[in-house]
Amino acid sequence: MVRQVLKLPMARNLPPLNALRAFEAAGRLGSFTRAAAELNVSHSAISRHVRGLEARLNVHLFAKTAKGVELTEPGRTYLARLTPVFDEISDATEDLTGVPSPKVTLTSEQTIVEKWLIPRLQQFEADCPQVDLVLLTTQKVLDIEAHDADMALRYFFKASPQKKGIPVFTAPFRPYGTPDLARKIAGAGAAAIAEQRLIPNAPYSPWEEWFEQAGLSGARLDIQPSMNAVLAIASAAAGNGIVLMTPELVQPEVDAGRLVPLSDIAVDDGGYYLVINQRAGRRRNVRTVRDWLLAQSSEYRQ
Repeated sequence: MVRQVLKLPMARNLPPLNALRAFEAAGRLGSFTRAAAELNVSHSAISRHVRGLEARLNVHLFAKTAKGVELTEPGRTYLARLTPVFDEISDATEDLTGVPSPKVTLTSEQTIVEKWLIPRLQQFEADCPQVDLVLLTTQKVLDIEAHDADMALRYFFKASPQKKGIPVFTAPFRPYGTPDLARKIAGAGAAAIAEQRLIPNAPYSPWEEWFEQAGLSGARLDIQPSMNAVLAIASAAAGNGIVLMTPELVQPEVDAGRLVPLSDIAVDDGGYYLVINQRAGRRRNVRTVRDWLLAQSSEYRQ
């Protein structure tokens, strides 16, 4: 007698979904606290899910540090494969339940919007036609969670304890002046720059740090009254002096031949970082804007 054995497909090796969500959020955000806020659960719930997942997998996904926790190498490998899967599930759900909201709100200071983003809006519209990008400019550092902005592009000083987010622009400060001024001081070095009128960028312009980097910490500095970055750049382009600026902000003037770099000496003192609202970060169009900004700004990162 021949007995036929029915072969059943093997079940997937899937840990509990809540544990996977807790680990993915904690690993992506780098914090159990931020993961708890995103998933609207308690810190202890995130910790319990992660410990349970580690026990099930028999591997340490996080290591404790003085600042909290960080992913282990197996944790980073696991996260890199899980995050795209959760994004695919989110995208599939958006497609099934309706058209995702096209509006993405970005808040930032006027300078970076006017000098870098606006000249690229036509390119953005061509690359991301499905996104309705709303720009909000303010000098105030808004709480994007409270104001319902999807993302913010903010400047953080290098030593700032509040620095967080994704680095977008981290190229250092360099002095810029007109081509005529560049010819006038060609070959004279940093000492010649110290003799010119210097235009500070409010609220911060690291001229003293720049001259210290150049070996002229005791130089007499002819610093003009402070003005905002847009006006400081315009003043330098008009031949009123030298502005110390990062390259993404003077790119339009450099491209037009109105400003040129005057020295290779540079000061690295911070950069612009992209901070994303936890409630909006996994939306497809928000991720699209994030990826576009990072691709377009790659030349301005150290």
